[in-house]
Amino acid sequence: MNEAATVQRPPRAHHEPPVLLQVRESAQALIDAGKVDEAFELLVATLGTVLHQKRDLELLVAKLRKERVGKRSEKIDLGQLSLLFDEMIESEQASEEFVIDAEEEAQEDAKLDEEIKQAEAEVGSKDSPKRRRRRGGVRGRNVRKEVEHRKVPEEERTCHCGRLKDHVGEDISRWLEYVPAHIIEHEVHKEIVACSFCKDGVTTAEGPSKVIARSPASASLLAHLVVSKYHDHLPLHRLHRMYARIGLELPVSTMADWLLAVATLLLPVIDALAKQVLSAYVVRTDATGLKVLDHTSPENIERGTIWCYVGDDWDVLFRYAPTGEGASGPWEFLAGREGYVQADAANIFDRLFNGKVANAIELGCWSHGRRKFSALIDTDCRVAYPLRLIARLYRIEHLADARRLSFEERAALRKERSQPVLNKLKRWLVINQKSEPPSTNMAKAIAYHINHWEALGRFVADGRLSLDNNVCEQQMRDIALGRKNYLFAGSHQAAERSAVLYSLMRTCAQHKISPLPYLTDVITKISSGWPRGRIDELLPGNWKILHGKDSLQ
Repeated sequence: MNEAATVQRPPRAHHEPPVLLQVRESAQALIDAGKVDEAFELLVATLGTVLHQKRDLELLVAKLRKERVGKRSEKIDLGQLSLLFDEMIESEQASEEFVIDAEEEAQEDAKLDEEIKQAEAEVGSKDSPKRRRRRGGVRGRNVRKEVEHRKVPEEERTCHCGRLKDHVGEDISRWLEYVPAHIIEHEVHKEIVACSFCKDGVTTAEGPSKVIARSPASASLLAHLVVSKYHDHLPLHRLHRMYARIGLELPVSTMADWLLAVATLLLPVIDALAKQVLSAYVVRTDATGLKVLDHTSPENIERGTIWCYVGDDWDVLFRYAPTGEGASGPWEFLAGREGYVQADAANIFDRLFNGKVANAIELGCWSHGRRKFSALIDTDCRVAYPLRLIARLYRIEHLADARRLSFEERAALRKERSQPVLNKLKRWLVINQKSEPPSTNMAKAIAYHINHWEALGRFVADGRLSLDNNVCEQQMRDIALGRKNYLFAGSHQAAERSAVLYSLMRTCAQHKISPLPYLTDVITKISSGWPRGRIDELLPGNWKILHGKDSLQ
């Protein structure tokens, strides 16, 4: 009996798609010819194609969801990364010299996640219980409180049985009132006395000291102006309208002059801040552009550079330069440095490490390296593996944070857990570099890591070092927010003034200091003749120690 005759034909579905109908007819023809095995292989191959296309569609959906968050978002969809990793394993794109055990990798990540969860639970149980938030999540901090006691009227204090009711407690209710901001104009009448006999010896009563000569601006008004522009990113023309609504007509040109005067007044504090940054164990640096009006330029506008320097994650210093050249930026400020400097491996920083300008120790940035792989996530599934390993490095740091490890304990954890991850990644990079054409983006991403491997791996030995330069990049977000609102600086001098005031705003933020009381106090003290030998006391970190809770944001 013919083998084909024993095979039952499957019922044909109504309204089959043309492609499926073609596959059915091809498979049936093979069966009718007695080639059952070939028909089976055809169906399996067709199913494999469908599954592959399904994965492509899932990757596309993950990509679209990621783009909805924002074009510049660096967050990687974990589902997309998992799909890429599975595709890389199944398509055997991993080198035969480097075998990836997907189950082992998954177990490693699961174990790490469980350790983090356990550490967070243990630390949370040791902490003192936090004060329960008020209903609705509304909290008042540094808000003036007015307490009112309301008594039960006398006619309601007698019970129906005739006895006087006793006090058994209080029911407390709260409500918030908004009091619009207002300006107070102080007018001081200074008495003048003179001798009516000899018409000489005129004496005038002492008046209030001026922050800016011949200006009615007090330290509190100037501090509010600085905070509004350089902390809240409000352009001066918008501030002009806001002040007008509360009854103060303040021209934009006057505000610009006041800001220049305040920045000049605060230069001694900035000089002390610069010395503190230079003495830091680690200095992080990066730069961003700023458009500046320049009437000597053919286009009336130039692109200057704001250089950012962060000392030990606490002190932030911005410096403006008309160009992006190293001579007016890090080569000048970091000349002669021998400690750690963390940057993004751009060529402009090379002179800091090769002895031409300084003999600093280079620290690499894993965020920059990771971006080079994440940029390929939609075109090359091989990046799933290095991205997974880099993510594991950060999860190990998360574990150290959850356990609240000391610098020495963090270094020990890195040697035990991070170093093996780095070894895996280094082997993958070296093996894939051999087979990758040098002109591809993948080859460039691999070369970046190999060329800077020593700098990228220095964090393992010292718990005080960070994996990336993100702290520095976070400071420059204020510059980006500001230039979105006011578009450009009015002059090179205005850009220098902005760098001074941004420095104090961001340093206050890093120390968690409320900038308004800080600036009000510092401006008052310096304008009143604060001793130059005690300027360090006015640095945000030192000021916070002296003022305690009053300094908190």
